[in-house]
Amino acid sequence: MSEQIARGFSTSKKEQRRDESGYSSRSRDRSANPVTIGARFRMSVLGAARSPRLATKEGTIVGCSRLNSSIRVLFDGSKSPISLHRGYVEELASDPE
Repeated sequence: MSEQIARGFSTSKKEQRRDESGYSSRSRDRSANPVTIGARFRMSVLGAARSPRLATKEGTIVGCSRLNSSIRVLFDGSKSPISLHRGYVEELASDPE
């Protein structure tokens, strides 16, 4: 019983690790790869590996998805947007006009 009191019941080890590392999946997804609506994109290396059909396609970022880890994209030649994981796309550098 004294061992359990020494360990503490207030927080679990998982919560302690999360607090120490500052890890939060929701905040990390947003800040790790910010998106610009209207920006041109292509599939990243990871996206091409996971979705070979889409590997060579490019398109436009049209919005955010309901999930924090996804974005809505419209591929060139497509009629409707789809949701993709943020890690599957990379923004193209805009050309100065």
